[in-house]
Amino acid sequence: MSFSSPRPASISVDFGTSHTVATIRRADGRVHQQLFDGSPQLPSAVFMNDEGGPVVGADAVHSGRRKPERYEPNPKRRIDDAQILLGETEIPVTSVIAAVLSRVARECEQTLGSLGPVTVTVPAAWGPTRRHVVADAATAAGLGTVDLVAEPVAAASYFVETIGANVPPGSGVVVYDLGGGTFDATVLRRATTGFDVLSVDGADDLGGLDFDQALAEHVAKSVQPDDERWPRLTNPTEPADLRHRTAFMDEVRQAKERLSRSASTELTIPLLDVDAHLTREELEQVCTPLVERTIRVTQGVIRESGLAKEQVAALFLVGAASRMPLVATLLHRELGIAPSAIEQPELAVSEGGLVAQHTVNTPISVPSPALPPQTAPPVAPAPVPSPVSAPTGQTMRLPHPSAPPMVSQPGMQPPTMQSPSQPTPHAVPGMPPHPLTQPHMAAPTGPPSGPPAGPPHGQYPTGPVAPQQGPWIKSKQGIAVLVSAAAAIVLVAAALVALPYLAKDKEDDPTTANEQAQSDEASEAADGGATEDDTDGSASTGDDDGLVPLADAVQGDLTARMASQHVGAITQIETAQLDGANVVLTGGEDGMVRIWNPADGTLIDEYRGHTGAIQSLGTVTETGGRVAVFSSDGSTDDTWYLDDPATSVADRESQYDTVYWYGLWDGTPAYATDYEVKQLFTGNTITDISTYYGYGLSFIEVDGTLRAVSHYENRVIVTDLASGEPVGGTFDQLSYEIMALAVGQAAGKSLAVTVTGEGAIQAWDLAAAEPFGTPAQELYQTVTGLGVIEIDGKAAVIASGDQGLSLFDLETGAQLGESFAPHTGDEALTGAAVTEIDGEQVVVTGTAMGQVEVWSL
Repeated sequence: MSFSSPRPASISVDFGTSHTVATIRRADGRVHQQLFDGSPQLPSAVFMNDEGGPVVGADAVHSGRRKPERYEPNPKRRIDDAQILLGETEIPVTSVIAAVLSRVARECEQTLGSLGPVTVTVPAAWGPTRRHVVADAATAAGLGTVDLVAEPVAAASYFVETIGANVPPGSGVVVYDLGGGTFDATVLRRATTGFDVLSVDGADDLGGLDFDQALAEHVAKSVQPDDERWPRLTNPTEPADLRHRTAFMDEVRQAKERLSRSASTELTIPLLDVDAHLTREELEQVCTPLVERTIRVTQGVIRESGLAKEQVAALFLVGAASRMPLVATLLHRELGIAPSAIEQPELAVSEGGLVAQHTVNTPISVPSPALPPQTAPPVAPAPVPSPVSAPTGQTMRLPHPSAPPMVSQPGMQPPTMQSPSQPTPHAVPGMPPHPLTQPHMAAPTGPPSGPPAGPPHGQYPTGPVAPQQGPWIKSKQGIAVLVSAAAAIVLVAAALVALPYLAKDKEDDPTTANEQAQSDEASEAADGGATEDDTDGSASTGDDDGLVPLADAVQGDLTARMASQHVGAITQIETAQLDGANVVLTGGEDGMVRIWNPADGTLIDEYRGHTGAIQSLGTVTETGGRVAVFSSDGSTDDTWYLDDPATSVADRESQYDTVYWYGLWDGTPAYATDYEVKQLFTGNTITDISTYYGYGLSFIEVDGTLRAVSHYENRVIVTDLASGEPVGGTFDQLSYEIMALAVGQAAGKSLAVTVTGEGAIQAWDLAAAEPFGTPAQELYQTVTGLGVIEIDGKAAVIASGDQGLSLFDLETGAQLGESFAPHTGDEALTGAAVTEIDGEQVVVTGTAMGQVEVWSL
């Protein structure tokens, strides 16, 4: 299009180290971010595929996990390299960057019909050589001749022109830009025509990635530092170890983000198969030297600018890594200037590029010889057969020590579909907003209008999460009174010491624990010397154990307790049918898979083919009705039959894949990872599939077709397995980030249920692409996992948290009864499965101490 004919819209592109953002201003003045696979952030990653073309974005991240030698996650950091080696192919750095910008060009052209004037932001400190690389890449990508705008100028313009920050002409501002891979500090003076750069400095080797690396090194030094497997994680050379390294850094990054909103968290260390406990204090100790380095740079540029402190009107924080609370705290303390923060600092530079009036001087670009920028070739949609599996009862996966909390719990799966309990996050978005202190807003009651858009702008208040008030009996005072009363009863009637709500108190009391141990020894002697792990498999029964017969039980009553508990935490729970009766399978850190009768807690049988903690456990009912079981400890993948656990039908080296679904694929017993469907017995690939870039991946049938469901920030995305493309729109949970996701069939609908960090629970009708029912609110505990079930024909959700279980009606949002299954601290719940006993629904729970219990619903 000729320049004499005005273009319909303008585009501003922020090519970042970790993510690229494009903002569009339409001819009518509307401004919005371009969405890439439903997200405003396009991963800047590039992967070289088998056809010799670069794949960009979420597809690159996905493929890079399998073949990291072909993967470049941060091409902006390679700006000074002439060539980048991807696999066996050397590619000019201009071409790698052009591949990213080409994806931007295509997506924006699809949105607008044609491209308008384009601005690309670059660091203010970059010289002509680096700017030429970007300009050449933009031309090769089809963006034409672009204007280059200094990133701090764009950021300052956004705060002043868009948000309305008060910066009088002649006064100065400081832009503190801490991104994924670089840091820049810039002092600018506001002029009548925009901003003038007074001084700039930064570090190309300092960003969110370096905070992740520092935290990873801290974990390596503090968790089993003498383990000989650590070098395989810290300095991998083999492809399998490179995948472990990628998974480990994902765990570290997510832990860092969770510590921005909580005081402590857990992360799983791949390959070592251990969990590490991290606190915010540890994070701040590790990151403080890095933040202090950025502050010294910032102090230097302020001094170089010649401005006095009183001449600095504002300090603007941009870049995703600036979300860390430590950043604002130390800046305020050292500089004496209160920083201005926004909800989504990673979008400020891109949007500011639309209104910035000062461009850097870069000559007209001449395209460099480059590979034609491209993404993965389109895949012809393959028919996705409907999974078939005999009804086995519904299973809800809850967090356990070997799974990352809060972000990756798939929920209750329908009887015909089993899914794993340890989904692996598929994305590493920016750090979440600061903790909220305001009451959570009600979730939307109608379908979202218009096309999916980026999360709304706004300011999140900072500070600790305010405690929520609940019923007196659930308060600290109420609990203290109940515990005191129970202790008095124990002194009178020692038989009550086994009551479940007193178990932890007795363990913490050395005197009582000793008396109990003596009592247990006497009881074992009377029974012929049976030990904890050498029993006849029968559960204790009777009122003396706090158990209620199921026929007399109401919701929340404990009806059975398995006598032979696991050694260590329960890591997996599944349900199945054996000889026409419902049974429960539990896997533990002890490497055992046990089969239980939930009616009386008796141990039916067990599988002993593993040596490490059970990481995957699922069942598939074959066409003839026989139930095959798949179990894995990360070293070996075993397949065996439920009616013959003494015999391993298939035993092979683990393929290191997280399993998200079990069922019949065209009549063949199979399981699905995030990119392949595999034969259950051989592990051979049946077909390739494509899943979405997000967290909490789950599979569910929607209108008879198997779909993938995941969440990213405040969205739930449903995708087609053949193409990986979103279908049916997205579901937005207001402006708050989703912390857990569950999917399941209930009340005749395919549902997804989400929960935010504030405890707001919302259901979504996946077929209708609209909210379902009334939002619920969990005020009593922090929710870590969800499960969709059906009670009396109505859809409901079980929420698992740091106190136990609670049940909500999804149609009305009302809580059903009181919270139950009380387990906290070291005895917290790690898994649950819902099944039926003689027509009555029960939930079987596992704990971090290896206990297995049955509760009435």
